[in-house]
Amino acid sequence: MKIKNIYIENFRGYKQRFFEFKDKMNLIVGNNASGKTSLLEALYFCICGKSFKSRDVDAINFDSYYFKLEMSAEVGNIEYNVFCYVDKALDKRIMINDKKINRLSELISLFKFVFFEPDTTRLIKHQPKLRRRFLDMEVAKLYPYMTKVYSEYQRALHSRNAFLKSYDKKDIIDVYDVQISQLGFLIFQKRQEVIDRLSIEAQKIFSYVFENKSLLELKYMPSINASSEEEYYKEMKKHLVKDLSLGYTTKGIHRDDFEILIDGKPAIDFASEGQIKLAAVSVVLSSALLYTEPVLILDDVFSELDKFKRRNLIKFLSQYQSFVTSAEDLSTLQSEGILEFDSANVIFLERSI
Repeated sequence: MKIKNIYIENFRGYKQRFFEFKDKMNLIVGNNASGKTSLLEALYFCICGKSFKSRDVDAINFDSYYFKLEMSAEVGNIEYNVFCYVDKALDKRIMINDKKINRLSELISLFKFVFFEPDTTRLIKHQPKLRRRFLDMEVAKLYPYMTKVYSEYQRALHSRNAFLKSYDKKDIIDVYDVQISQLGFLIFQKRQEVIDRLSIEAQKIFSYVFENKSLLELKYMPSINASSEEEYYKEMKKHLVKDLSLGYTTKGIHRDDFEILIDGKPAIDFASEGQIKLAAVSVVLSSALLYTEPVLILDDVFSELDKFKRRNLIKFLSQYQSFVTSAEDLSTLQSEGILEFDSANVIFLERSI
């Protein structure tokens, strides 16, 4: 995938702006509130169909009624034009080559990307829900049909929980137990596969890009560890009495987690802040090695890295089309050699937009 350009209208602080991009690194430089993150958010919206920061309507410029985005991209020598429109009446339209899309999975199946934001260390520090969301996004990017599987699982789970609270309809629960077992086991398998692949690639980045001698691993922690749908079903049944007493489903893929280990120990408990940052960056960037020509969207990834790690990271990023923000001044970036790459395209946002 290659993003050629984007037109932004009434999005965040932008009124009207057009950007063209190079096939390799696009370095977006500027002070705080100059629009660096907003530019990345606009690209992300065109790729995913939603914001990574807030509700769609919150991205509309404060004195405007709507925002509009138009992105031109190329995937496998085929041109794609993405049009996104959102207004304050909650009308939302996304079109690819003048054809309206009905599911965001159509975007995910077409565009492969990697996204990093400054709070990505939350992947290690915060609750399992965040890690599940990250893992499921990677599963969906590799296997787009899984978005439907996730939706069906959530519907079945919602129905089962409703019947757990209904004293006169307990016999219907088994219908959902069968469905949840089928869908849950499939999701379990795909998650395990993707975790194993990410673990291998994350270690490569941790070792060669950041020159860290420790062993970085990702370990999947399912609430039900089964070898078949039948076994998954039996494990669910073991917890039915508890589920009935609590009124919700206590076991299943909605309760799973994964752990990030450094030298066999949980990073959250034993790693330094510096190691946690490097581990989080390595895990996020590892997904780039799973796809063909992904686009990398990285917000403030250089912060807290010394100049040697920055240069190694730049060498890694130069393999891909990447969009990278930095609040550093140009002289600092030049002194560290970050701007020596001829293929780099510097987008300098001089003042608040």
